[in-house]
Amino acid sequence: MKFTVFSLSLFWFFFGTGSTEEKRLLLNDPQQMQSEIHALQQEVEHFRVQKQEMADLKQRFELLESSSKKSGSIYTRWGKHSCPKLNGTELVYEGTAGGSHFLEKGNGANTLCLPHDPELLPDHFPLSSNPLTTLGFGHIYGGEYEFSLRNMVKNDDVPCAVCHAKMATSSMMIPAKQSCPTGWSKQYSGLLTSNYYSYSTLEYLCVDEDPDFIERSRQNENGRLFYPVKTVCGSLPCPPYKNDSLVSCVVCTI
Repeated sequence: MKFTVFSLSLFWFFFGTGSTEEKRLLLNDPQQMQSEIHALQQEVEHFRVQKQEMADLKQRFELLESSSKKSGSIYTRWGKHSCPKLNGTELVYEGTAGGSHFLEKGNGANTLCLPHDPELLPDHFPLSSNPLTTLGFGHIYGGEYEFSLRNMVKNDDVPCAVCHAKMATSSMMIPAKQSCPTGWSKQYSGLLTSNYYSYSTLEYLCVDEDPDFIERSRQNENGRLFYPVKTVCGSLPCPPYKNDSLVSCVVCTI
């Protein structure tokens, strides 16, 4: 009974705007009325199915979004405060480049992206050493450019950004290229850097082609230095390489 009343209500909602004569004809034709009620029932069922499909799609999207946050590839963009504005790439944190002093032979060989909001250990952190020996330490310094490019000048401090490419599973830096292989996505390109050739060995890093700098003093405080890299022909084939030329680089994801 309730369903019949509901159906008739829907019927009057959709067809109650017609003329009195039209209404009288419809009411006097039970077969026509049943046909219209059946059509309305189908419309209601269609909307119900659409609503359920939308709910299912929303749930699938939320699951995919949650899953994407647990996968992907991480890389560091050297020389920038931010990550590329690409679909599926987000900033994890920004910081300042840090590493070994350019003349010290120990410490770590890799360069680190040190966050701007460090969580410091307490002064009374319980380190211990042999009473007969002195406790030794490594050092970590900030990074400085040793060249000028666009808005950045020599001795500026080097920023960095750790980026999460959510739609990727792998990342790589390719030296001497500005484009990525087929099927790979370009995150950024730039200039290959290292330590000065006669100083302590440090890793090669790709600095963005439009580098930022940290808004601080431009004093020459040294530390982990970033020098541009040039080619030396010999065991390096020339051509295709050219002697005494700057080396490009690109970071790609897939």
